[in-house]
Amino acid sequence: MEYISSDKQFMESKSQENRKYHILIADKDKGSIESTVKAFKTDSYKFTEVTKTKDLLAVIKKEKPDLVILNIELNDADGIEVCWDIRADSSLAQLPIAFYADRADDFTQISAFEAGADEFIPKSSRSRLFAGRIKALLKRCYSKEETPKEIKKFGNLEIDEEQVMIFKKGEPLKLSKKEFQLVVLLTSRPGKVFKRNYILLKVWGDDIIVGDRNIDTHIKKIRKKVGKQHIETVRGIGYKFIP
Repeated sequence: MEYISSDKQFMESKSQENRKYHILIADKDKGSIESTVKAFKTDSYKFTEVTKTKDLLAVIKKEKPDLVILNIELNDADGIEVCWDIRADSSLAQLPIAFYADRADDFTQISAFEAGADEFIPKSSRSRLFAGRIKALLKRCYSKEETPKEIKKFGNLEIDEEQVMIFKKGEPLKLSKKEFQLVVLLTSRPGKVFKRNYILLKVWGDDIIVGDRNIDTHIKKIRKKVGKQHIETVRGIGYKFIP
């Protein structure tokens, strides 16, 4: 495992207004990692470099990066599978993940987003464009401190957005990032019908193509976990949450 350890001075800087962002880069080629780092011509970033991904989850938990950059092709793992593994860990559900890859066909990009990626940037992109998109992602995620959110309760369900957790009868549910975001959206206005196009925009964004079948698959999984009585289908329009 190759990585650069964090230090006390850096950890203290995370609480300051002009924070120093910590980016973890996982790539099979150290030269590629060095090129990626050079795209950020500034000292306002700290980098953790990983070329062997066997214990990547453990490294992420130890280093606590603000963002992870993954290559699709890693030395001993598939980047998309790694992304699924990261999202399967509830403590990492909100960690921003960006792919930076040679393979950028539609199928690969859609697979990456379905695995929980927040951004996908082809390696053919100019370094300034790459750095700009990463900075924009960081800004979207960390530009302002949010006020604490109350835990929402609906019968035997409790939704804790701060901890990115949903509890049913006091027991935590295992939900993917998109499943959690869907539940949060639907429960933001109980009884309101959310149209499919609006769900796509709010949960998946407007930069990738995701069909109705993908929404239906996520809704089916959510119903099994939170209870089918809570998610009602409004035929031809969308879905609504029933408390």
